[in-house]
Amino acid sequence: MNILIVGLKNNDQLVRLKKEGEKRGHQIKGVLTSELVIRTGRNNFDPTLRGEPMTQYDLIYLWTLGKRRWEWYTACYWLSLKGVKIVYQKTVSPDYLYYLTPAIDYLRQYQNNLPFPKSAIVFNARSVSSILDDFEFPLIMKVSEGRQGKGVFKVENEAELKAKINELKDVSSSFVIREFIPNDGDVRVFTVGYKAIGAMKRMATREGEFRSNISQGGVGENFDLKNRPEIREIAEKLSEITRTEIAGVDIIINKDTGQPYILEINPGPQFTGFEKYTGVNAALEIIKYFEKINQE
Repeated sequence: MNILIVGLKNNDQLVRLKKEGEKRGHQIKGVLTSELVIRTGRNNFDPTLRGEPMTQYDLIYLWTLGKRRWEWYTACYWLSLKGVKIVYQKTVSPDYLYYLTPAIDYLRQYQNNLPFPKSAIVFNARSVSSILDDFEFPLIMKVSEGRQGKGVFKVENEAELKAKINELKDVSSSFVIREFIPNDGDVRVFTVGYKAIGAMKRMATREGEFRSNISQGGVGENFDLKNRPEIREIAEKLSEITRTEIAGVDIIINKDTGQPYILEINPGPQFTGFEKYTGVNAALEIIKYFEKINQE
């Protein structure tokens, strides 16, 4: 196969995917989202990589798109009509009108009776007072598009919460307010094709740091899903109902009650840390999934 990875270029994850792909006879190229150029007129609609045809690829994986997602979704919808396989297909399917946002995530979790912390979505600080009767401080506040632990804060009172929202109002269109779950870390379950291939427990190392993300200085260790099969079931169900084909599902366990709660689901998850701590060859599992999709 000729495979295009969108959003990965010159990093360790792309190196891993190329290595495993080349072993199995595939060619893999990574590009930045900014390389998309759509040439169009009355008689043509032609998505290219700065002039390079994209119909030459057998499969395109939308790893991460950022602010350019809508143009990429449109381009890949058109390419899917031309026979190119798209991984992260939900974003380019006309029958699935919602994309990965906190609102649709929570709706899907609610509809499917999945456990997640009590939460609220607001657009500005003026709305905060209307939801505080449902919560107790401290609370977790995060920007809607935050990933890898970025844009996530622990706040101790109403004034601090409102100040943080006002500080970030120009970088995020909405904010998630969530009850704080006492914990000693969280669990990242890696799913490929809606099936868990392994999990790691992540723990913060800095005093006072509540985020356990590896990218924020956390450390990891293998987490045996055989001991907590309900966590596997939650992660697989969530990836399926949100149509996130390759995902990092973050689950937190209340250290007092043992109850698991969904924190979030991440498309295009980093996997080098996951491979390091679990010994699972995530790059190979992803390549195998590409092969399966290409045969369908």
